[in-house]
Amino acid sequence: MIKYFTIILFLSFPINNGFVGKFSYAERSKLDWSDFRGRPEMNSTFDASVNTGITYQWSYGKDKGDIELNYQVDSFCYPSLSWVKRGQMSDHLLFHEQLHFDISELHARIMRKRLKEYKAGKNIRRDLNKMYKLVERMRINMQERYDEETDHSRNTANQAKWEKKIKTLLWYYRDYTK
Repeated sequence: MIKYFTIILFLSFPINNGFVGKFSYAERSKLDWSDFRGRPEMNSTFDASVNTGITYQWSYGKDKGDIELNYQVDSFCYPSLSWVKRGQMSDHLLFHEQLHFDISELHARIMRKRLKEYKAGKNIRRDLNKMYKLVERMRINMQERYDEETDHSRNTANQAKWEKKIKTLLWYYRDYTK
């Protein structure tokens, strides 16, 4: 007899009393200014903000004592929560925001790798929750470090370093795109 248990977690993004549209990195990995549909935060010192995150869901089946873990991890962009101030649309700024989306995809790949390597035990739910929280903390820390070191795109030398870094890491985790 096979038993299945399914958990779906949609985390990493705020919801404002309603549906938040999104598209995955797998569907469309390149951002366009038309993806920034939210109302600009005029008091912000930033000219744009992209809202991205990762989600995962998992289930497992048990047959004759063997546990088979099934999972899906995706990175998403949320256009209605992303914004740009009028008159600030530049290729340079869009590229900065693109790397934020790429960083979320990188962490989705890291999560996929960890799930693939995971040996299911007695505490699957606890183990996977702990794994997700660690990867999510890593993602948030990298997003913050990226903005600090590039001064939100203003430091072009560091922006170029980050571009190379993220491109290299995405290549390194290329086996975990899906």
